[in-house]
Parts: sequence; structure tokens; C-alpha cells
Amino acid sequence: MALFFATSAGAFCTYTAVVYKPAAALNGSEGSFRGEVVDVRYYSGENASYTLSGRINSNIKAKVTYYSASLGAEKGDIIDIGSCSFQIPKSDYLFDSEKYYKSDGIFLNLRSAEHISIEHRKARKLGKAIDRYREKITSDFRLSLGKDSGDLLAGMVFGEKRYIDDNVRTAVYRCGIGHMLAVSGLHVSVAILTLMWLLRRLRVNKYVSFAVMELLLLFIIAMADYPVSAIRAAIMMNFFYSARLFRRQNDTFNSLSAAVLLICLVQPYAVYDEGFILSVAGTFGIGVFAPYMTENMPSERLYQRFIKSFSIMLCTTLCVFPFSLLFFDETSLISPLTNIFIVPLCSISMIIGLIYALTGGFVDFLFISRYINEFVLKVSDIAARSRFTHFSCDSRELILGLLLFMAAAAITAALFKNRKYICGVIAAAAVFMFVGAGVVRMQRDKHTTIAVLGSGSNAAIVVCGCERAYIIDLSGHYKSAEYVRKYLTRNCIDSVDSMVLTNKVQSSYASYLKELEFVDTGRWLASGEEIASEGLDITYFGDNGLVIDDESFSAEYSSGTVTVRSGGVKAVIASAKESEISADALTVMYGNVPENADRSIDPAIYLADGNNFEIVLSGSGSCNIRRL
Repeated sequence: MALFFATSAGAFCTYTAVVYKPAAALNGSEGSFRGEVVDVRYYSGENASYTLSGRINSNIKAKVTYYSASLGAEKGDIIDIGSCSFQIPKSDYLFDSEKYYKSDGIFLNLRSAEHISIEHRKARKLGKAIDRYREKITSDFRLSLGKDSGDLLAGMVFGEKRYIDDNVRTAVYRCGIGHMLAVSGLHVSVAILTLMWLLRRLRVNKYVSFAVMELLLLFIIAMADYPVSAIRAAIMMNFFYSARLFRRQNDTFNSLSAAVLLICLVQPYAVYDEGFILSVAGTFGIGVFAPYMTENMPSERLYQRFIKSFSIMLCTTLCVFPFSLLFFDETSLISPLTNIFIVPLCSISMIIGLIYALTGGFVDFLFISRYINEFVLKVSDIAARSRFTHFSCDSRELILGLLLFMAAAAITAALFKNRKYICGVIAAAAVFMFVGAGVVRMQRDKHTTIAVLGSGSNAAIVVCGCERAYIIDLSGHYKSAEYVRKYLTRNCIDSVDSMVLTNKVQSSYASYLKELEFVDTGRWLASGEEIASEGLDITYFGDNGLVIDDESFSAEYSSGTVTVRSGGVKAVIASAKESEISADALTVMYGNVPENADRSIDPAIYLADGNNFEIVLSGSGSCNIRRL
């Protein structure tokens, strides 16, 4: 174990020194780039994102991304950029793009590209054919099952989540079956076990069966676009069946460790991949931790088998829980139950979709998948609307505490090898989590909290106090609703007293209505003159402004400026172009900052710097500021 750990750590450090640092050192500089297109993603407005593998200034080998209007380039083509600037991907409150791209070996974005030429080549024909075939099968799923149900099946078969509606995805994750949307151990295991069972029934030679299994593994991985979680599962499946071929003992823990080592030797930064971490944690839970904890549990009777199955799913959930909370802001509390009752149905639907994809649609039982998926979506929607089915907390300290408890459980298992002691540590972690979350919530409710969300010229404000929340949108940009949704999710806020829209009322209303589907939004208020429109339940308050008086604070909106007062402290959120910094208040300036603005004035914070802030006004006349 020490040797393997030293090997992986050495590979990570070597990769960082030889590959990452030379590329990252070019951040902010200008130069040229020439590389092959290894991936293309198309977006609305005829825009595209290209992943290029080549060399910077004909010297440094690197993998980069370039977003622009579609250039008509496909996989295998060469793009030559004579002049461009290099920038490390910037992380935002909505998305940690730096770690996301780093896990795939992408360290730089190209900006301000000029003198672009494209060399079309007849390369990567197989990759292009796989992409076209995946798109065709996904289209068939949507036509046969409907949009939401078809997208769900495409997610289960290919791990394709781009087209899934955000609310559908949230519902599925809150239901505890979100892992069905990532091709990993469950998908590979169900598909391969079904195949091997069929081959045994047909009395096929074990060596031929192994070769057929390899072909199916390659098909699944290629159709899912080579996710690292699926590659990990495929490596472990090879260990499992090759042990039988060579009459050797297979051990899940050793197989998992070897798979992780092999992957990290090839791509050391895979440790930044959230899906990889969750896949490893889930596999450890169901393949190592759960069998150990349930080894002596009886299973002769039906209720005993149910209790044991529930315990296995609970052990798996416990291993995934802290990482799920860390990466996805919230995690399901009912996953042990849904993994017993709902996941088997999803597995049937997935197998039907996989058979359809393998046979090119010749074997078509998609009507069964339609009924299954519609039932799953209905159950998920009901679960998502209940606040007791999921847990979230925006406390780094709480998440760190859970990770420390996980380490304590591992140390306890290694030192004492006693299940009762391990259960004691887990019970203490559960008490810490729920009590800690309650204390954090109580502390928040004692003070007035102002979250200033957005980037650049876009700003939305969430004001909370005494278990009540108000939203004031200042820009009307469609992205603002996404920022607000994330903030409410992370802070477990499921009801809003009032929604105040001040700009682009109709489009803002539609954006918030979609993004906050699982939030009780209360009253809708808007500035300006009333617009005759059916279906909009909005009260207009004119151009004279609005005052909100709550038990713990008051908030006043007037001409693009929001002033919040609480406990003798005043905070002003104003436009950087049209307003001046208030001398007696903390001022947050949103929008593009004028070139002649004096940034040295102490009580001013600029949202255009790419930051999202949370301001806590205490009753003692002071305030605390933290970056979100």
C-alpha cells in the first residue's frame, strides 16, 4: 500500500511539474496555437466549444478549449490560430470550471483568437460515427418516450445529461437515484451480468464469453464518451472475470485500488473529477464496507432480507454522503429506500435502452421503458417537493467535520475491527450533522443576511431574516435566476415571501418560474406600469419604489438601488455606473466599473470583479462579509 501510494503521489507531482505548470505559466500571455479537434459541443445561436489537443507556440504541448461562433470544424480536423490569449478557466459561483477542466487535462482557455485557419481531415471516422449513432439513438428515445422520459433514458444508457431539464435532474437526485445518470459500476455490472448469464445459458465457451464481454464493455464506454467512472468499472469487471479464467481469487478492495491506481497513473488529475470520486466511494460502500458491516446479519426470511438490503444501501449512502454534499450542494436522505425499490426499475429500463442501442432499434421494447420512466419521474417529482427527502448545508465546517468522521470510522475499523465501534462513530457523525445544521440555521435566522449574486452587470439580491426570505432582481438577466436557485438550494430555503422584479419583467418572471419550480415563491411584485398579459400573477408597484418592512430588517428599492437596514447597520447595493459610494454604509457596486472609479474607497465592494458575496448584518452594529 505504501509503495502504491508513493507511486501515485509521484505520478501526480511529476505530471504537475512537467505538464500542468508549463501550461499554467502562460496564463494571461499571448501566442499561437495549433491542434487537433478532439471534441465539439454545439450551443444555441450557432456557437460551439472546441477541445483542442496540440502545441502552444509550436513548443508546449497542451489541451485547451476555445468557444466561438461555429467554425465548421469536426473531430480530427486541425485548427491553426495565429494569435490568441491564454487564460486559466475561471470558476464561478455556479460552476467550478477550473477543477472540471483540470480533471480532463484541460488547463487553458483561448480568448481573442485571430488569424484562424482550418485543415479538414478524414480522421477519427470511428469517433464521428459513434457520435452520430449516439445522437440518433437519443433522438429515437425522445420520439418514442417523450422529451423528459427520453432524456432520462439517454442519461441512463449513455450518461448524457446535457439535454435533461434542470428540474427533472434535481428531482432525480433528490429521489436518490441520480447515480443512474452517470455510466459507472451499476450500469456496467447490470449489462455484463445479464450478458454473462445469457452466455452461460447458451453454454458458450468461457474464453469466447470473455471476448464478447470485452466488446460490450468497449461499446458501453465508447457510447458514453469514455467517462472515467465507466473506465474504472470496466477495469474492475476485467479483474473479476479474468480471475475466473486463471482460477484466482478476486477481491473487491484490491480490484478497486488497482483500478484507481491505473487510472491515476494515466491521468493523475482524475482525482479532481467529481464523478470519479463518487464512483469510487459508492463502489467501496457497496463492495467493501456494506459486506463487512452486514456479514453476520440473518437473511432467511423475507423481512430479514429486506433489512439486510436496506442496510447495504444505507452503508453505500453513508460512504457517498459527504462527497455528494460537497459536490452537489445537497444530498438525498431517502436513497437507501429508493435504491431498493426504484433502481431495479431503472435497471430494467436501462437494459431495454441498451438492447435497443445494440441492435440499432431492431429489438424495440421502448414502450416498457416509457411506463417505467414516467413512474420514476412522477415519484421523483413528489420526493423533490418534500423538504424531508433531502439535506443541504452551506457550511464548509460541517462538511469538513463529516469527512473527519469518515476518516475516524476508517481508523476505528483498522484498529479495533469492531462493528459496534464503527456504528458508534457513524451515529456520532449523524448527530453532528443534524445538530450542526440546526445550529447553523438558528445562527443565520438571528441575523439579517444579504446575498449579492451575479456577475458583471447582472445582480440579484436575496435578503433573509427571521426565517423569511425576499428576492430582488436588479438586472432581469436570465442567468440571475440560476444564481438565486443555487443559493436557495445550498441554504435549504424552500419558500420565499416576495419576489421583486425590476427589469425585463416578463422574461424574468418566466426564468424564475422555471428555475424555482420546487420553491414556494409567494407574492410577485414588479416595478413599472402594469402590462396586460395573461397568466402573469404579478402586482405592479409603479416607478416610485418599494419598501419591505420585516421583523428584523427593512429593504428599500428605488431606481436600481437597494438599501437594507438592520440593527443600526446599512448596506447599499447600487449600480457602479450611476451611483456614488455611500459614506455611512457598506456599498456593493454591481455592473461594469467606470475606468475612472476609485477602487481604494474602503466600504465599497465591486461585483464586477467576479465575486458573489454574503453580507451578515448583526444586531451589534457590525457586519461580516464572505465570498460565496
